[in-house]
Amino acid sequence: MQYDNFPEVVNNLISSLINSLLTSLDTNVFSVLDELAFIKSDSISDTYFNSFFTKQFNIISLSEALLFGFLLYYSISYLFSFLTFSNFQKPLSFLTKLLFSAILIHFSLPICEKILDFFYLLSDILKHLGCFILTHELSFSLLHDKIIDLFFSDLTLPFSLFSFDGVLKSFISFGFVNLLFTYSVRFIFIKLLVLISPIAFLTLCLDQSTWIFKIWLKNLISQLFTQLIICVILLIIFSLDGSQNPIVTKLLYVASLVCLIKASSFVKDFSSGFTSDISSSFSSIKNMFY
Repeated sequence: MQYDNFPEVVNNLISSLINSLLTSLDTNVFSVLDELAFIKSDSISDTYFNSFFTKQFNIISLSEALLFGFLLYYSISYLFSFLTFSNFQKPLSFLTKLLFSAILIHFSLPICEKILDFFYLLSDILKHLGCFILTHELSFSLLHDKIIDLFFSDLTLPFSLFSFDGVLKSFISFGFVNLLFTYSVRFIFIKLLVLISPIAFLTLCLDQSTWIFKIWLKNLISQLFTQLIICVILLIIFSLDGSQNPIVTKLLYVASLVCLIKASSFVKDFSSGFTSDISSSFSSIKNMFY
């Protein structure tokens, strides 16, 4: 019958798709991935982005205008605190923080650029350390070449989607596409955090709004700390012994790819746990005295 070989046709079609998916992504694409993963101040600087900070009416002037709104809010709230007999932020504390916030708002972009360059310097140190240990640089371009050699070097071998090797090939192909989108989203998110930095510094002037700045700072640091984790994961990947069982090597490469995709989640979970541990430690110390 004409449909007897239908499963074989479908299997050959899917195998051809998966074999060509990763091999079609050339080294130039993965060099772009290196730029997305390791971000510095030059990475986010472009004409349109800088215009948000340099035009006549920009995000900085908007934040400075909002300072007067915070001043008005504080004045009204402070007067009402006398009527309600409630504790409120002291005037000297508010004015000091207001001045400090105004300075930070004015220099928000240079401050963020220095933070980006600092984390890029740390990641560059790790990359040079890996180059010294492994005698080759830590890059996604090289990772792409290694995976091509390991999984797709012999395209003449029969491919079966429902075999163990076929599942690994499928996962590694779609995993790399996922990696491209994941780091692109991270890059956009970091640009967004830098863009709203004047508003984040604005919230420092009031005790009731400092939590906004803390959330902004935590997200920025965690996203930048991710690239340090990426360097460590790449160092582990390139240090894998290729002389061991090929199946084990392939499994380790797939697991490493999952770690690269989940790097931001690892940092987020670590920072959340670290914060809760610190809070519980201070609570325990406080309970000792009260």
